[in-house]
Amino acid sequence: MTRLITIVATVLLMISSATAADVDGNWNVMFSSAEGGAMVPMEIKVDGENVTAMADGDELTGTYKDGELKLKGPMYVPEAGMSATLDMTAKLEGEDLVGKATWDMYVASVLGTRTE
Repeated sequence: MTRLITIVATVLLMISSATAADVDGNWNVMFSSAEGGAMVPMEIKVDGENVTAMADGDELTGTYKDGELKLKGPMYVPEAGMSATLDMTAKLEGEDLVGKATWDMYVASVLGTRTE
């Protein structure tokens, strides 16, 4: 019985690690709101449940847990000419990252496509 539990736990860990690897890499993330949109290149690195992302020179931190990517941090948007805190939540749907984000007073939909 102990051996069966160990095997199941190992398989679940392998599945979890493979899923995390799915969001690792380079992405073009489109933020679209009623006021307009901005495309931001983003490099995402997953280490366990912890995530760091470089978004056009700004560092975001967060988690990737249960298939949900959460990132937060200051981000400068040239189109707006200012920096504010980005709070983004997205899930991998097929090959795309899909979700929502807030930045300052703006609410945006998120669509990320892999660049590699």
